[in-house]
Amino acid sequence: MRDYEVRVTLGFPGVLEALLAEAMGDVASLFPNSLRALSALAEAAQRRWVAYASGALPLPSGHVMRRHTGQYAESIQIAVETPAGAVRYVIYSDDPKAPALEWGTPAWDMRQVLHRSHKARRAKDGHLYLIVPFRWGTPGTLAVGAYAGREMPEPVYTWWLAPERESSFIVGEREEPSVHDPSVRVKRLVYQWGDRLTPRDVAELGLDPNEGVGKRLVGMVRIRNPEDPPLLSAYLTFRTLSERSKEGWVHPGTPALGVAQAVYDWLRGVYPQMMERALQADVERLKRKARGEG
Repeated sequence: MRDYEVRVTLGFPGVLEALLAEAMGDVASLFPNSLRALSALAEAAQRRWVAYASGALPLPSGHVMRRHTGQYAESIQIAVETPAGAVRYVIYSDDPKAPALEWGTPAWDMRQVLHRSHKARRAKDGHLYLIVPFRWGTPGTLAVGAYAGREMPEPVYTWWLAPERESSFIVGEREEPSVHDPSVRVKRLVYQWGDRLTPRDVAELGLDPNEGVGKRLVGMVRIRNPEDPPLLSAYLTFRTLSERSKEGWVHPGTPALGVAQAVYDWLRGVYPQMMERALQADVERLKRKARGEG
């Protein structure tokens, strides 16, 4: 199990059934109905977890998750384990984001990154800084994590779709030694810059370039590959994180969503009754076999 793996586990049989199964050496022939029910529950739990992760189903709190890449939903898998004659299904996510989504993260000072990131740079006067890109979604984007709530307003998107707007392009890259370890080579992208959203542009679009979302939009660029159409562009603003930065660089942390916990709670509600019916069917089957009824 990885440090960042989140799991939900359900299994069969219980203690008495396990002893019987171990003695007989074949849990599948003794409890076929129970094992089919267990498999069905595991698959249903996986579907429910994926539905939560993809935003198709609200969490019990009413929160609807939003996604950007779908990586979290795609990471939710089922594994089968067979410890000591039993059968156990593990529904898990090994997406590195899973623990943060599950249990949340505390607030932290983003300036700490400067002292360990090889991407950090050193200014002429000696202080460390980092150029941080913030990606924006287009209106209607489904996003999670860092992109959540970063959909650009419709007027801004319309402004970028005007034919006269020029995109920026990545035209190459260069390498330089890390400021923390000269033996580590750091790749830097080289850009050909196009249009950039100015404070005046933001004001003309009806937003305040000095506060709120308007301030965060200032400097936005549209970056794409030369062969791609504009609709496949990435929209970014770049900000400088520095040892001298005083405000705005304390990450507020993320709330705990308890996605796997919601799946577990759902299983606790349906598992007992479903498994009891399946076990009863298996017991009746064993009784018939004992009576020679097949």
